[in-house]
Amino acid sequence: MIVQTWRRAALSAYILAGLALAPAAFTFATTAANVKALGVQKTRIDQAERKAASAADEALNAYSAAGQINQVDSLPHGPVDWSEIAPHVVPSVVNISVIQRPKGQGESNRVWLVPGVQTNLATSLLNRLRAWCHGWATDDQTREWATIGAGFISGDGNTVLTAAHVVNDAESVRVKMPAGDWRAARIIGHDYAQDVGVLLIDGEPGRPMPIAPAMPRQGQAIATIGAPAGWGFSLSAGIVSRYGEEGGLLKPAKFMQIDAPITGGNSGGVVFNANGEAVSMVSYGNQPFTQAVPIGRVLAVADAIQRGRRYSE
Repeated sequence: MIVQTWRRAALSAYILAGLALAPAAFTFATTAANVKALGVQKTRIDQAERKAASAADEALNAYSAAGQINQVDSLPHGPVDWSEIAPHVVPSVVNISVIQRPKGQGESNRVWLVPGVQTNLATSLLNRLRAWCHGWATDDQTREWATIGAGFISGDGNTVLTAAHVVNDAESVRVKMPAGDWRAARIIGHDYAQDVGVLLIDGEPGRPMPIAPAMPRQGQAIATIGAPAGWGFSLSAGIVSRYGEEGGLLKPAKFMQIDAPITGGNSGGVVFNANGEAVSMVSYGNQPFTQAVPIGRVLAVADAIQRGRRYSE
């Protein structure tokens, strides 16, 4: 009798426990689902905030890098057929050939640009030693024209804009026009820190390169035409990788970064959008990317050079 009573009590307790566990399990499952839903929602909110912050940062960088151009292209763009666009850009592009200054005893070395170095006896003796070791005197006797960069026509049609480092050490400069004729050119000036140079070419005016009214967004298609390895009017295409500040040639500067393949000879080439409008100029490569000077800054620096002033941001 006692055993049966204990059995009934145990069964009753088991049933009651089961009945109690069902709501608890339901509550636990519901709570877990709610926590998961809240987690998913928070992730979505975080992603949206990051996306908005990234877009705002991109726009800010594009604005600050653009110089005179303070808009970012907001229009949708489809696939680009560069074969349709390049023929409209080439008439505004030139290739640049130079004869380098004689190396002599090293006086044209860039280290001489540093204030105070010119009067440094140790540096002078070191340059003379390098000149003797590397046979610079022999090299000077075999100097010849070499196509080392590109540029594009601007303003009145006789002005060519290019990278400063293309013409910085040049004794003589000439440009090859799209029609194939060579023109003598004179260096008006260059800003090596900003990597912008200005040339004046002889003869009939060429066709100025149209300027984009807005900067392309990150990911939008761009292309450039230059003279890689001396091969003139060569097209490279890619996208805008990012906007940001890089080391620059002499000091940090804001750049448009692109992934279009470039090599020696592309420097100074115009970077243009899907409408065939200039958005920047090739400065230097940092494989696999290339830093390009935004067109607004190119124009501002060129204007300062032509006015005989020093450019300041």
